[in-house]
Amino acid sequence: MQQNTNNVPPANYFDDDADTLSSPVTVAPPAKKPGLFRALFAELMGDNIGKPAPRPAQGVVQHSPQEKGLTTSTMSQEQLRTRRMNLIEGSKFGRPFHENVMLFVLKFWLVLGPIAFVALTTSEVAYILTHLVAPGDRNGQTVIWGGALFIDLAMMFTTFGVAIKRRDVAEKREANGSVSKREEGEVWFGTLLWLIFAIINIVSQAAFLLHVIQSAGSPPADMSLLYLFVGSRVVGFILGDASTAFFLAKVDNSQLKLLARAEREKGALYKDIAQAEGARRLTEAKAEAEVRLVQIEVEEKEQDAMFLADLKRQVFTDILNRRPSAPEPNGPNRSRLSRSDS
Repeated sequence: MQQNTNNVPPANYFDDDADTLSSPVTVAPPAKKPGLFRALFAELMGDNIGKPAPRPAQGVVQHSPQEKGLTTSTMSQEQLRTRRMNLIEGSKFGRPFHENVMLFVLKFWLVLGPIAFVALTTSEVAYILTHLVAPGDRNGQTVIWGGALFIDLAMMFTTFGVAIKRRDVAEKREANGSVSKREEGEVWFGTLLWLIFAIINIVSQAAFLLHVIQSAGSPPADMSLLYLFVGSRVVGFILGDASTAFFLAKVDNSQLKLLARAEREKGALYKDIAQAEGARRLTEAKAEAEVRLVQIEVEEKEQDAMFLADLKRQVFTDILNRRPSAPEPNGPNRSRLSRSDS
């Protein structure tokens, strides 16, 4: 097959019968993904770094009020609507910086926290039981460590299994209004298993702490404070594990829920801005009306003053026009008196 080496389109490049121009399709190269640290920084800041900026809506030309020389008082309704949409879409919605930092660290804790819990509680149990085994018995120590690790790992996975199951059941109940009895029973069964594991863990930790206290030498006469200390430490361990699975794992919402919350915030802000613009226009209209009333009052007073002045001038003119004129004398240096009754 002969190749077209010249820059001349083929014969069927322009299709007269088609409605559109046939042209070769150009495939754009895939966008370069941001690096690991850049992606982490974007997640930390809550920004969409590395993503293209959103394009403006088709048929809408974005101009700032400064470019048009307009203000919100002189804009039309369509211009105000476009301005509100541009302001809201150009604003940043999402979590503040301190929440992003804490949630960023929380993601590591959700993974490292249960592992640390298992490591610490396993070490406590193994510390006590290995003292009961002969010093050179490696097999006994291995079995003790394995048994302690098995129980704590089972508790860890049970904890998170119950947390995930409770979350799923709650979402189904919210969406459908009810859930099956089988799923409810699974949740209660998992919760019962977690309580049993928690009791076992409490006994193991309390035994470890009391063993440390007794092996320290002569214990104090009043052990009440130390018992309270042991109880608080044990309860703190259990609550740390439970809060990590049942509460902290649900703090960070998914991107879709955050997007839905941002859309609700945008709608509320759009309403607030529209109400503020309407209130401003109403206030300006009232102020303009008051100024106009003052101007009308001033014009009326000016017209009244001008009318009175014209009236007074006309009256004086009429009075002067009605005065009788003096008779002219018949001869020089002679005066003639006329009587009104003659």
